[in-house]
Amino acid sequence: MAGPRAYLDYNASAPLLAAARTAMIAALDVAANPSSVHAEGRAARRLIENARRDVALLVNASAEHVVFTSGATEAASTLLTPDWQMGRGTVRMSRLYV
Repeated sequence: MAGPRAYLDYNASAPLLAAARTAMIAALDVAANPSSVHAEGRAARRLIENARRDVALLVNASAEHVVFTSGATEAASTLLTPDWQMGRGTVRMSRLYV
């Protein structure tokens, strides 16, 4: 007889905390390219940089070391691929939050 089912992909489908949901909905209302120089683009850039600062404070890091990606696969690829493909040897990191 099989035991209880173990669901191991919770990170991809976990419900958002209420505060995270509120922040995400507010961010989705900012319809601008954060790389643009017009006022709307600067507002979008400010939103991203504030989020970067908040994450840095949360994990005790510098904001310039916080990189946003679309998910774990992109994060691992961004971090590891350049050195691995170029044969630069061992990749060392102090923390990786996914």
